[in-house]
Amino acid sequence: MLIMKKKKLFLFLGILSFLCLLVAIFFLLFYDYYPVKARTEKIETYAQNDTDDYTTIGWLRVQGTDIDYPVIYAPGYDFSGKTDNFVWNEVNSDELLNQVTISGHNILNLSKNPLVADKNHQRFEQLMSFTYLDFVKDNKYIQYTFKGQDYIYKIFSVSYTERDNIPKFTREDLTSEEMNEYIEQSLEDSIFKFDIDVNENDKILSLVTCTRMYGRYNDIEFKVDARLVRRGELKLNYDVSATEKYQEVKDIMEGGENNGKA
Repeated sequence: MLIMKKKKLFLFLGILSFLCLLVAIFFLLFYDYYPVKARTEKIETYAQNDTDDYTTIGWLRVQGTDIDYPVIYAPGYDFSGKTDNFVWNEVNSDELLNQVTISGHNILNLSKNPLVADKNHQRFEQLMSFTYLDFVKDNKYIQYTFKGQDYIYKIFSVSYTERDNIPKFTREDLTSEEMNEYIEQSLEDSIFKFDIDVNENDKILSLVTCTRMYGRYNDIEFKVDARLVRRGELKLNYDVSATEKYQEVKDIMEGGENNGKA
């Protein structure tokens, strides 16, 4: 009798283990932490209003925010006639370059205590949500739609960095040496450490906006760097932790003023 009970117990545990394995396989094969949302039609619709001053070249989505905007190219950098939400790329290339910088205005979220995903914020103001570790833990992906393709990127760096460290005007692929230098600088400046690999063979997307975290008059900008999801790589959540630079920012925020307009 005891032997029969043990056999039944082993059988039950075996079946349970098999079912757990099936659930794990299903999860890995079908779970998508940040699913693609096609934006090609939105680009085509928005582009119908293009003028000689600007051209719609893509679309941007950022996890955890309302940033779901067209990306435009304006050779003269004159955006005075546009009142809707948009961001811009200062380069118009026919191919997806290995380093793309997209910029946007931050007018209403410039204090040393940035608000998180505030519904009243536009352009790149909600990008400042990535200042906070708790927000970053749950939001690590970016979608960039370009030339009919929806590309997903994984964030690997969030930083307050000097303007000169941002290659905004690159009109061709960076060399391997330039990519390594840029990646190393981004990782060094990052206020968080992300548990993902990034190297010179990856394609990188950088989102940039202005900040007053370090005062009104300075050459510091807020930057979020991400690398393209590799072929066959799953889109899952991944670990992130604070660096010493995050503590520096926290110290500034604790002594900073309340949020206000520019």
